[in-house]
Amino acid sequence: MWLLTMLGTILVALSILETFMAVLHPRAVTGPVTSIVNRMFHKLLKTSIGQSNYVTLLSGPVLIVTQVICWASLLLLGISLIVWPQLGSGIVASSGKPTETTLWTAIYYAGFTVTTLGVGDLVPKTAAMQLLTILAAGLGFSFFTLVLAYVISIYSTLSRRNQFANEIDYRTAQTGDSLRYLVPYLSSDEMSLLNQDLYTLSANMAELLESHHFYPSLHYFRFAEDRYAMSRMLRFCLEVASLIKAMQETGGPAANAVTEPADRLWHASLQMLRDTEKHFVVCKSQEPPEEVGTANRLISQMAQADTSQRVSNENAFVDRYAQLANTWSTDLHSLVLCMGSQIDGRLDDQHPNRHRNHDAVFDDSH
Repeated sequence: MWLLTMLGTILVALSILETFMAVLHPRAVTGPVTSIVNRMFHKLLKTSIGQSNYVTLLSGPVLIVTQVICWASLLLLGISLIVWPQLGSGIVASSGKPTETTLWTAIYYAGFTVTTLGVGDLVPKTAAMQLLTILAAGLGFSFFTLVLAYVISIYSTLSRRNQFANEIDYRTAQTGDSLRYLVPYLSSDEMSLLNQDLYTLSANMAELLESHHFYPSLHYFRFAEDRYAMSRMLRFCLEVASLIKAMQETGGPAANAVTEPADRLWHASLQMLRDTEKHFVVCKSQEPPEEVGTANRLISQMAQADTSQRVSNENAFVDRYAQLANTWSTDLHSLVLCMGSQIDGRLDDQHPNRHRNHDAVFDDSH
């Protein structure tokens, strides 16, 4: 009797801890049960990668549902184990008939108590069980309220992430190409508009990074449309930041631009990529693509533009961009492989050799 009560109390406390850590204090260390669920889900996703894009599209919602079911099961089972020894004495049938003392009866009583249904065919008789029933109902009401808040927060943040993706899509004429955004700014003599927009982009990326710190499950949400791909957003931001930083260090149209917004965008995007790799990436690219083509295209487009702005030291610019791109190209390409993306938000005619090799080495370190 006491063993069941102690075990039930531990399970209830564990359920409260898991819900508290995930909903009320999401930046703390993840609860043990949630960590196990995430690792198991990660392993399952690893075995399914490459077989069907539906796996990645459904991974986010399925993970959220699995987490909630585990938390609810802990709460229900814990209260059931506390109630079980009390059936027939502390908890009796209201009809006056003999009370069944099976585990299923305990689960039934705990279930309608936690969900506050109040069926009434089983009633608490002793003061201790009456108090337990009140506490269980309060825990159940609080649990469902917190879970609802958790789900609303997840999808509210997801909506803001998609809004940011759409803003990038609009800035690049629905191509995801960083040069469609950057060349018009660089062709003009006024850098203030570019600086202002870089501040906006860096602020949006910082907000995106913080939201994914709060709710790591967001990393598993994927959509069929290319414009919502995390790899597309990150590629755009990292390319823009890398190009501007390379020009500022080697001389070029953006040499006189303010360095702070580009640095902010660079660091926030790079940290976002690291976090995404930690929580989602389960495969590694053997041959990541070279990124110098973007720098060469920028030089070509600036030369063709009707402007006096030019990249002064082309070789130094390309080399510096390649160094910066090497910081993120491998991890970004691995993310593309895990998402099953073929073009990574790029046009095939612009990048004919990109992402042709989809052989991956699975990484067990996550």
